[in-house]
Amino acid sequence: MTLDRAYAAARQLIDADADYTVHVRTDHGWQSPSDRDQRQLPGLDVLLAARRVLRAQPAGRVWSALPDTLNVCTGDGLLWLRFTVTTLAETDLCDAPECAEFLTDPGHCPRCAAGPSPGPGGRAPTGVWKVLGLADSAVLPVTRDDLTTTDLVLLARACHTLDQQHHAVHARTPLPLEARPLLQRLALVLDDLDEGRPHALNPADVFSRKELLTLADTALALYRAHGDPDDLLGSPTVLRLAHLAYADMPD
Repeated sequence: MTLDRAYAAARQLIDADADYTVHVRTDHGWQSPSDRDQRQLPGLDVLLAARRVLRAQPAGRVWSALPDTLNVCTGDGLLWLRFTVTTLAETDLCDAPECAEFLTDPGHCPRCAAGPSPGPGGRAPTGVWKVLGLADSAVLPVTRDDLTTTDLVLLARACHTLDQQHHAVHARTPLPLEARPLLQRLALVLDDLDEGRPHALNPADVFSRKELLTLADTALALYRAHGDPDDLLGSPTVLRLAHLAYADMPD
């Protein structure tokens, strides 16, 4: 399966706004990370982790054996992760790394217990954050190419919201040069859409990807400068802004 097809399959499986419980493959089977802050991730972070593993050298693997469960393995075989939607996470999983059979007790399912089960090569890293692009990671960080059109439209709407919220302080905010005319066009497009006018168009059909990225950068600039004091954006949008900021960080 190609990188794009594998990632597309993950996008179909993972709900970016849902929460997922993290399981790490160790010599003693699947276990939750010892750090409580690493035991659960939002779906968007799961997708970004999958994308980074697929882009690493050597490339890793991403696959699923059951609905709402995503398995991730780095190309060197040292890190195996399994993400299960949190509502399913209280059920034990088969200890075999390529099996996603749910069990009532820890251990192997009958099928895996009857034959050899593949395991990780050598040691297993203790930190989940290696896969999320932090220190000592061989996995590439997220790039702007990972933002889908749906993501960019959501960020464009966030840009409009922040533009209205902080309009009085624009003069003190460093924005991209192209931002002003794009913001004016965006306001008209969203007004037609929100009012349900017959000729209304989706921003994805009006703006190019380059223009949507400029609007996303503008949203990030406004958010960095003034925040969201009225809590109008919601956590999924703030997460996407955070990942856009992460993409701009130097290596």
